[in-house]
Amino acid sequence: MTDSPAPTASRQRSPLLPVYRVVLALFLLAGAVQIFLAGFGVWGHDFQAHRVLGFTMAGIALVVFVLALVSRAGRRDVVLALVLVLLTGGAQSLLADAGGSGAFWGGLHALDGLVILGIAGFLHGAAIRRGRAAA
Repeated sequence: MTDSPAPTASRQRSPLLPVYRVVLALFLLAGAVQIFLAGFGVWGHDFQAHRVLGFTMAGIALVVFVLALVSRAGRRDVVLALVLVLLTGGAQSLLADAGGSGAFWGGLHALDGLVILGIAGFLHGAAIRRGRAAA
């Protein structure tokens, strides 16, 4: 009778990995709602809900970063989670404020939003693959 060897430390699944994946999925869902609210704001002339959700997403990005650290997501994912925090919590606010003085900055605000969702999507996919590999 042979027993399979115990997983190495790098292959062990963190119990927080599923939480990390769920928070990333929540972030992506919030991003889809954020796009809707941006369009709604353009034609409804009220960006308050878009603004509030943006700040909420910055908070969620911070949670993603902490979970990336404690779930042992790996150096690349931790760095990308930090970039997610910086883009969501800092760059978006700066670009939104600058957008009032020129459409170029508003365009960069929208482009940055797509980059943010791309990073979050990549992190979510990587977390799914990591969970499958550790199973």
